[in-house]
Parts: sequence; C-alpha cells; structure tokens
Amino acid sequence: MKKSVVTQRIGNFRYAALVYCLCSAPMAFALDSITLKLGSIAGTGWQTDGVVAQLHWLRNNQIGLTLDIATLTLPDVKKPLKNIKLTCKRTEYSLRKIVCARANLHLGGDLLDKPTVNLSFSYYFNSQRIRFRLSELALAGGKVSLQAKSAPSGWQAQLNINGLDFDKLLTQLGTFIDLPLEFRLGGSTRLKITATGDSEVRSVSIDGQTTGLSFSDAEGSLAGENMVVKIALKANRKNISSASVKKGGIKRGGRRGPSDFREREGERTNEFQVQGKLTLNRGELLVDPVYVEIIKDEPVTMAVNLSWQPQRLSVHKVVLTHTNVITLQGTGEFALGDEWAIDTLSVESHKTSLKQLYTHYLHALLDDDSQLPGFEMTGVIKAALDWNKDNGHAVAWLDNINIEDSQKSFGLKGLRGKIQWHSSATHLPSHLGLSSAYFAEKIKLGASMIRANLSGNHIKLLAPWYQPILDGAIRIEQFSLANLGEENTSWQLRGKLYPISLSTLSAALDGPPLNGQISAKIPSVSYRNNHLKMDGELRMGVFGGSIVIDKLSLDNPFERIPELKAGIKVSKLNLKTLTDITEFGHIEGQMSGYVRDLYLINWQPVSFDAHFETPEDDTMPHNISQKAIKNLSSLGGGAAVDAISRSVLSIFENFSYQRIGLGCRLRNNVCKMSGAGSAPGGYYIIKGGGLPRINIIGYTKSVDWNVLITRLKRIINTADVTDNIGATVVTINGHGSKTP
Repeated sequence: MKKSVVTQRIGNFRYAALVYCLCSAPMAFALDSITLKLGSIAGTGWQTDGVVAQLHWLRNNQIGLTLDIATLTLPDVKKPLKNIKLTCKRTEYSLRKIVCARANLHLGGDLLDKPTVNLSFSYYFNSQRIRFRLSELALAGGKVSLQAKSAPSGWQAQLNINGLDFDKLLTQLGTFIDLPLEFRLGGSTRLKITATGDSEVRSVSIDGQTTGLSFSDAEGSLAGENMVVKIALKANRKNISSASVKKGGIKRGGRRGPSDFREREGERTNEFQVQGKLTLNRGELLVDPVYVEIIKDEPVTMAVNLSWQPQRLSVHKVVLTHTNVITLQGTGEFALGDEWAIDTLSVESHKTSLKQLYTHYLHALLDDDSQLPGFEMTGVIKAALDWNKDNGHAVAWLDNINIEDSQKSFGLKGLRGKIQWHSSATHLPSHLGLSSAYFAEKIKLGASMIRANLSGNHIKLLAPWYQPILDGAIRIEQFSLANLGEENTSWQLRGKLYPISLSTLSAALDGPPLNGQISAKIPSVSYRNNHLKMDGELRMGVFGGSIVIDKLSLDNPFERIPELKAGIKVSKLNLKTLTDITEFGHIEGQMSGYVRDLYLINWQPVSFDAHFETPEDDTMPHNISQKAIKNLSSLGGGAAVDAISRSVLSIFENFSYQRIGLGCRLRNNVCKMSGAGSAPGGYYIIKGGGLPRINIIGYTKSVDWNVLITRLKRIINTADVTDNIGATVVTINGHGSKTP
C-alpha cells in the first residue's frame, strides 16, 4: 500500500473524507475490519516506526479504532518513546462527524506515573471543528488535563496542572532529555493555562500557585527555599505598524550598526501586550549578595504592564512592592535581539523606612564577612533614576537619618538633604546636612552642611565645608575630583585644621593626659597622572611646638612600589608632653630638628639627613630618667658613661642634662650617626649639666639601618628597664668599660 503523508492540521477536509470512506467500506465490501500497516512515517526532526492502524466495524454507525506505534523519535530526546497505543472502542461516524467519547492512550516506558491516559475527540466535517479532551494524565506525582477545540476561525485550549512535583518531573524528564545537572528545583505547582489563536497564538493567560518552591544554581548565587508563589498573567497579541527603534542607548553585547531597527514603512509586526502579577507569600530568597526572608504578613508582589515585540520591549509600568518595606515603580524602553540596549529607563522608590530597609536588605549586605558590627538605622529615604541614551539623572532624598552601630563606636544623627548626580549637567547641586555624629566612642562631630556638584565622573565642592570636631574643627576650603574611575583620575584639596586641645583628644581616646593643641594648615594638595604633589608647606601645631612638611611628592601611590619625597622641620616640641604618652622614658625640655631630603621607596627609607637636638634658646627644665638614658644609648649604637656619671647612676632615678642630640645621615642602608656636639672619641648623645648630671657618649659612628630599626622596635615593645642601667649602656659593641 502506498504510504500516506499525514499533515499537521487535523481538520484537513480531504483527510476526513478519506476516513469517512474507510468507515463506510463494510456497506460496499462487507468487511469486518481493516488493518493498515503504515511502517515508518517521518517529518522534520521526528519519525515513527511500526505504525499500525486497525478499524473494526460495529453496529449503529460505530467503529473501533486502534493505532499502534512501536517507536516515536523526537528531536533532542535521548531515547525514543516506545509502545504507544491509541484505542477507541466505539467511534461514532456519519457524513457530519466522527466522535470518540472515550479513548485510551497508552505510553510505554517510565515517563508517566501511569502509562494509560483517558481522552476523547470529535471532528465535524462541514464546519471543520475539532474537539479534544485529555484527562487524568499522571505525571510527576500530579495530574494534567487538557481541553482544546479548533475551527477555521481559530482555536482554544486549556491546560490544568494539579500537584506536579518539580523534583520528580526533572527526574523523569532527565531520562529522555539532557538537563543542567547543577540546577536544583523542588516544590509542587497548581496551574491553569488558557490560550487562543489561529495560525499564531493570540492570547495566553496563566493562573496558579507553587508551594514549597526551592531552587539553586551551580554557583549558589541564586537560590530560594520553601517559597509560596502565586502568578496571574494575561498576554494578548496585536498587529501594529512597525515602529522604529532609535539607535543608541546603553548597549550590551556589542555595537549596533547604523541600519539596525530602522523603520520600514507600511510593514506590520506582532506585539504581545502583557499584564500580570507575581506574589511571593512566604520563603527565603537569595540573589547574591542580597538575602531576604519573606513572611506571610509582608508578601512581595510585582505587577507588570508591558508590550513585547521581536526587537523591542516596552515596560509601561512595573510596580515591585515588599509590603511594609519598600515600593519601587518604573517604566522603560529596551531594544532586543542579539544585542540589547536601554533606550529609556525610569525608576523611583516611594518614601521608605530606613529601619525596615536595613532589616530586610542592607543587613544581609553587611554580614559577618565584612567584619562590620550590626547597625540601628532610622529615618526616611526616597530615590529616583531617569536614564536615556543621552543623559542619566539619579536623586536621593534623606530625611532625619540616624545610624548607630551595635558596639556604640560610631553614630550619626539628623542626616538630611538631597544628593543628585547627572551624567552631564553641572547646575544640579547636592546638599547634605548633619546634626551630630561620633566615632571611636568619644570623638564628637558637630553640625555641618556640605554642598557639592556631582556631574559625570566629576565632583566639586561648591562652598567651604566646616566640620566641628571635639573643641576644634576642620575646614575644607576647596576640593575637586575629575575622571573618577579612570586611569587619569585627578583631584585637588586645600583646607585647615583649627586647634584641637590635646587634653580633649587624649580624654576621647582614653589616653594619658596631654597638654597643648594640635592644628594644621593644609596647602593645595593635588593628584594627577599617578603623582601626588603638595604646593607650599603643611604646618601642624602639636606637643607645644610645630612640625612643617614641605616639598612633599608621592609617585605611584596606588601601585606596588610607591615613591615618596619630602622635607620635615621640627621646632621646639615639648618632650615632656611627647614622652608622657610613650614608653620611651621621661624627658623634660624642648627638641628641634629636621629630616631633609627624605626619600622612601615602597614606604621604606632609602636616604635622608636627620638631626634632632635641644634648641639653643630652650628655657625649660632639662631632666631625663634612667629609662630614657638607656633607650637613647641603644639608639646611638654604642655609648659610654663617664666616671663621674657612673658614680651617681645607681643612686638617682632622674638626671639633669645640658643638651640632647641625635642624628642619622642614611645612605646605602647605613646610618652615619651624630649627636649634640663632639666628644673625645665620639659624640655626645646626652651632655650633662647641673646635678645630678650624666654624660652619654656615642662611639659607633656607622650603624646598619635594619639594626637601628630593630633596636627601636625593642624599645617600643619593652616597658621594663634593667636596674643596672650603667652596665647595659657601656657594654654596647664593646666600647667603654663596665661600671662596678
């Protein structure tokens, strides 16, 4: 028998007439049954083998139909479906219709929970209408049913899914098709899907709920647990005139050519209009790094109204609401295809409680890995973003923001203002005010207001920023930053530190009581082309004297090997104030000096010329403790105590001196030492004066820099001092003789 070619459209009239003739065959030929062995039937990507059709004539215009298919091979399916059998024991037929009210479909293998499915179908010749019904298909622990009807004017279908288990479904499908092994999916679903169409799908609606939904990807960056999700979605197709899609936008995946998406006059295209709502009623969701737990009383909903074309997506409105937490609303136009681009995008948040936002979202971002404590946050924040292919504008409004960490080491109150950024405009100022703040528990900041302009990758201070701190203040006179995030980033800064009393600062830091003030004048500091430069002098008032830094330059500050050059001048520092906060030992008097031609590579000294000495006009008392004597002697690299000094060293704790001096000229990793004047065979580190007095003479004129640093670290890390100070001092490097 010649092979039949079965077309996909079941309602083909000629095929129906052929079936009717076969059904009427017994009247002409007195046949009881016909068996058609069709063998193999193939189409694009599919093939059936062992196809056998049987017709049995019954009474009252009824026949029995049986269709056996040994194997059905489908594209992208790892193994064929076997032992497929369709049976309709009683099929009514006439010139008007063919109806099978009850049929059975048997599918071999382990794809279904039960291999037999009930179905029914009917076909009306004149109207070419088809009705089809499939019920009680047992799949993955659930039931699936399908109802469909078709006519020349179009078709309708409804699919009902009840209790389908995702984990079981993946297991059963995995025997037939390749699935991503790394992706995990669990939970059960109930869905109702209806659709209509003709030669194309015209409308689709989806309603249902999934419970116990759990999923995760291979990296674990996207995951959900025990979620309850409801969906209600409707989509309708419309034929519209093809609209042009403008070039430009935020491009992803490459560049678009100038001829892409141009309007073709008179051409029409299909558009799907979609409205729907997705509700998460319960569960846990991770979209790394954001983690959120959703509870029944605070569901998350997303309502959408959009239009989709093959090359364009128009989001007319989308509203994302986490009940009692945050609401976001947006619109947008997106170009699609192999490349996609954002043509326009607008997103804004309603007024949002910072406390709720932190509890549900920000807290997860500041987890234990960040080594940050928890925070308490209150206040209200609102934000908006507008973007198109030419410009972008972002704004945030802050109202009475209060932040404090759980350890009470940082806090701010009354943060308020408007922060806005524009991709190009320079006339949109930002302002941010502060009522008060603190850090390190006791360092208090007063009220302040900062005004700036944020444009593109540029930041510019619009007015001097005055920030009170403790009993002083810092004033930034000028600040500008250009090309942020690029290789040619540059900035410039100038300011002033108003006097802060050291007593207030030491109390805030729980340090020993200090006297005096610290202040500074910050000259113009600029950074450009990986080079930081300070014009003028940085003057600081500290420890009753002053420190001046000049000729400061820093190359490659953010590279592996930075280089620093500078000069330092020290004038009349109060040694009592300085040594009271160190373990060096007690010294009274003043100290002046310099560090010239300081040169550091990778923050390690390469060369400098440094010298510190009692100033000539110092009128303060000159006293020094045994501990300080030992430490100065150690830094000198080898010193001796003269005979008169040795006789009183073990009697007194403190001594008088005339001058103290110590210097180092570093070259080739060796320090050439100097002191407070020449002495027999060496130099004075301490030159005695008054009673009791002591002379310390340094004999080692060259000291390895690493050795000197080791000695300094030992001094810093050692709090106790040997009682026999004389013996310790005079035996360094074998110079001098031991004291008795």
